[in-house]
Amino acid sequence: MPVLLKEHAAIWQGRPSYFYADSASSAGKYLNAIAEAGFSRWSVSYNKWTGVLDKLAQELPENQWSEVQENNSVIEQYAWVKHMPGENDQARLFATVRRKAKDELLWRYYYTVCETGQNRSPQAVFERHALKGAMEQGFSQVLNDMDLHHPPCLELLANQAFYAIGILAYNLLTAFKILKLGDTEQGWQVRTIIRQMLTLPVKVSRHARTSTATICIPAGWLRWWRIFVDHCLPKRKPGRPSQEEISSGTG
Repeated sequence: MPVLLKEHAAIWQGRPSYFYADSASSAGKYLNAIAEAGFSRWSVSYNKWTGVLDKLAQELPENQWSEVQENNSVIEQYAWVKHMPGENDQARLFATVRRKAKDELLWRYYYTVCETGQNRSPQAVFERHALKGAMEQGFSQVLNDMDLHHPPCLELLANQAFYAIGILAYNLLTAFKILKLGDTEQGWQVRTIIRQMLTLPVKVSRHARTSTATICIPAGWLRWWRIFVDHCLPKRKPGRPSQEEISSGTG
């Protein structure tokens, strides 16, 4: 990861950015690299080596904790804990939450390490870090819907082109959904668009130098396809286009 951060730093330099990572990136050398990478904000799940953090959190006075909140019969409070884990070049700031059910005696503690020097609450850090799950789900949809799990080639450049084309197709289909489909279809994933609108049976017939493609469309989508053809497909008169139309690109 440190090598990748250095190679791609130009992508986020000089603009707002947020870096999310799970606990696999919570070792000191990774936290050092993330802190030095120039992100506006960053957060990393921290569920390893929590013994010292648990002790520090338990020793916090009550006035350091936020007001008690209740969420689905679980009460929780938030606070800041500062600690310098091993291999870190400076002390790190840990957003801390303690939770327990109403009938439980002991608290359970959870931590997210983040950048220092920003004006926000530890609860806001946890809420923002929870967006990581939505991002991961989005990546999962790209991989699953576009079948990008397995690179098809042995050449690195060929695979890069393969993934670039796949992401372009995903973005185009997503834009198509937002701009052209109705409100009831806005919840569709790309795989649904492909199944409903791209994977369509077509019958091709040829007669007297003319080829005709007949698309088999579900009856419920016939009106939508008529509107789409009227609005989006080029129009020209029957027969061979004139030389003027060919020159102007309208034929």
